[in-house]
Amino acid sequence: MSAPALDLCLGISLAHARLQLALDDALGTWHGIGHADFILLHALARAEGGCLPTAALVAPLGVPLSSVVRRLIPLEKTGHIARAAGQVSLRPAGRAVLDEARATAGALCADALRGLPAGSTDAAALLRHLAPTTMAGSA
Repeated sequence: MSAPALDLCLGISLAHARLQLALDDALGTWHGIGHADFILLHALARAEGGCLPTAALVAPLGVPLSSVVRRLIPLEKTGHIARAAGQVSLRPAGRAVLDEARATAGALCADALRGLPAGSTDAAALLRHLAPTTMAGSA
């Protein structure tokens, strides 16, 4: 068993969960979308023509296809995306909310990384910076 590797992976998971909660809160408060919605809209915006097969959204969201489809329904109803024949496309309303939400998400992420040495590649130092109370002393 590799306790340091396990601690690092669990710490990364905790840091991700904390960042995701912060993004959910800020994006929901200011833009009416959650973190997963932001990830989905961002993936579509980066795709050629703003369109992707529905199945291509599984990896960015890290959820099964059935969860992706459930996530798309409210975004379609609000006019952020359109769905047709296994494809999802970004609509102008989705692009507009994404453009506004990028500033909020970017500021929150910059704040989370503030104080971290530029170009840092030390995973343990990054983890300590992002989640200072993670797994300390566990082994």
